[in-house]
Amino acid sequence: MLSTVSSSVSPCAHNLEDYFERIVRDEETIVVEKGEGEVVEVRPGPANGLPKRKRTAADHEAFLSSFGSWSDVDVDAFLKNIYERRDVPSRPPVEL
Repeated sequence: MLSTVSSSVSPCAHNLEDYFERIVRDEETIVVEKGEGEVVEVRPGPANGLPKRKRTAADHEAFLSSFGSWSDVDVDAFLKNIYERRDVPSRPPVEL
């Protein structure tokens, strides 16, 4: 059941768990209004997150082309550089 319910901040704040239950279980959209005219709309989101895009042949080719792209990296030097850089401050010193 998709429906919209309007409410002021006070009832919603004092019974937040019930409002969330109504949003999830009954798929209600709740519009919360503050005294100065601010409005917030709370509605249920998709059950499985964002909709998935169908993978294309170009996607598969791009994936395959990335294989071996780090093969020329000297891992030991890379790790040594990382650990050395952690000790160097990233900001200039503050002089007062």
